[in-house]
Amino acid sequence: MIIGHDKQKEYFQNVIKNNALSHAYLFTGVDMIGKRTFALELARMINGREMIDDPDFRLIAPKVSDGESKIHIEDSRLLKSFFYLKPYSGPYKICIIDGAHSLTAEAANALLKIVEEPPLFSILILVTSMPGLVLPTISSRCEEVRFLPADNQLIEKHISENKKVKKEDRDFMIKLAGGRMGLLNNLMEDGSLASAKKSIDDLRKLLSSGIFERIDFAKKIHEKGDYQPRIDYWLTWVSAHLRQSPKNEKIVKNLILLSSIVSQPQYNHRLALENFLLNL
Repeated sequence: MIIGHDKQKEYFQNVIKNNALSHAYLFTGVDMIGKRTFALELARMINGREMIDDPDFRLIAPKVSDGESKIHIEDSRLLKSFFYLKPYSGPYKICIIDGAHSLTAEAANALLKIVEEPPLFSILILVTSMPGLVLPTISSRCEEVRFLPADNQLIEKHISENKKVKKEDRDFMIKLAGGRMGLLNNLMEDGSLASAKKSIDDLRKLLSSGIFERIDFAKKIHEKGDYQPRIDYWLTWVSAHLRQSPKNEKIVKNLILLSSIVSQPQYNHRLALENFLLNL
């Protein structure tokens, strides 16, 4: 279910009604804001049925469960074969590429050929939180649709409807979500609230700890491999408390840089974590 993004809903309802769909879209906005959920709902709206396991639908993303962080050329080649076959039930063949910034150079160049000469009855939806990393020749051929964080009123209404959320947790969850409905739903539904609380407690302790404790902490979370969600929690939390300390602006800038580094596997993530923590 899509909560918020009313302008985008209205826009696509009109586009579908007027039979004016573009062949390629670029959905941009911060992580866990609802871009992927909206793309899945849009695919359902376009073809008038659920698209999961449908022969006219493909969802491509890095195979995180297999340790992958990239989308490879084989995926682009399979997509080309998928699009150049006629729709089974139609009216369109639709593909969502979630994490389009994860395309390798070879995969992006292969995808460019599809975007340059789109097959009939094909719709491609690229989803990314880092549009600057998408090949410019691809993004320039897509219609960009921007997604913004939900306002606090909508967030508060949504969280108040969940009777399982304790009152004492609501303010924490609202601040941590930062208008991202996807993150808020995770905090409410999949038991990640305890992990989020611990991440913030760890950051508070690190602010008053010594050099050796910070380096040891960087080593531990790097070995566990759970540092990316921690960084996301830290960034949102410090951003929500930006005015409480002059230091917070510097921490936010350093967290944005750290987040960018750990999203790219070619960099030394442990060194980046150490550098960030030493400069807290």
